[in-house]
Amino acid sequence: MAYTLQTDRDKDILRNLVEHHVSTGQPVGSRSIASQGPLDVSPATVRNTMVNLEDAGYISRPHPSAGGVPTDKGYRYYVDALLRMRPINKRDRERIHLELENDWLSVQELLSHTAQILGLVCREVGVALAPKLYDGRLERVELIPVARRKVMLVLTLASGLVRSIVAELDADIPKDRLDSASWFLNERLSGCSLREIRGQLDERLEDAPQSRRKIVQLFIQYSEFLFDFEENEKTHIGGTTYIVSQPEFVTDYTKLSSLLQFLEHKRTVAHWLSERHHDNRIAVTIGRENGQREVTSCSVVTSTYRIGDMTGVIGVIGPTRMPYARLMSVVGYTARYLNTKFA
Repeated sequence: MAYTLQTDRDKDILRNLVEHHVSTGQPVGSRSIASQGPLDVSPATVRNTMVNLEDAGYISRPHPSAGGVPTDKGYRYYVDALLRMRPINKRDRERIHLELENDWLSVQELLSHTAQILGLVCREVGVALAPKLYDGRLERVELIPVARRKVMLVLTLASGLVRSIVAELDADIPKDRLDSASWFLNERLSGCSLREIRGQLDERLEDAPQSRRKIVQLFIQYSEFLFDFEENEKTHIGGTTYIVSQPEFVTDYTKLSSLLQFLEHKRTVAHWLSERHHDNRIAVTIGRENGQREVTSCSVVTSTYRIGDMTGVIGVIGPTRMPYARLMSVVGYTARYLNTKFA
């Protein structure tokens, strides 16, 4: 019959082994665990439990006489059942505020700073994925004359984000005609997602009245540029210098090189992150759960944040030997902080 962790003692031994290994980076022996006061068990008892843990796949040993090291299965059980969450500490909280409190930062600048501060605070790779703007809903279109034969086309999303472009005209158009065309465009497009609008623009505007048709055609003509949000949907990465110094990668250049090459392909990283989850919980994936060959030796902690009706992802990537409780607190707090910034 398969071994399961049924007693509190078994769970405490695995918890202490994981946390001791995360702290030291070394295999953990039975005497080290037994010497920790709260357990009140003998080294022999710990040794027997560790044999069972090894047989069940929760720990492994580099060689028969060595201490135990958590496996991916052991880390998974620890995160799901044994981890004790704690609030973010004051120092980490203040560093996040100091880096992100500037109200003059653009969305992309703020997310770049977010990736950098997550890397700095967590000593892992920090990542921040911008929201998919195509999922945002259009609140209004404005056509604003800015100079002779020039009009600014402005899209305002429900989230408050604004996109604009200046269009060249063949001749001046009176403001009342621009306002009339704006009303028509809003009547047909307001409330739709940008994805819907881009895919159905001609169909939605095909019956424009003659008096508005020239301006509507101008809007359609410039829509390719106005709705080109690919450049905005960026993945920001920070803290790669910290991953380079992690013992797990210092001794395995192939593993490190594979991870760094993966991080260079930001579109692949963006797709991978966007598929992780779509709710507000903190997600932790370990080893092969990451679904990407280059990160099977890593754990990934992520959370979503929201800009209006659009969702982005932030998180950290590091070796499976990471302080899960602390990193989950930092990532979760940072996501909530971004939510307040974008509210």
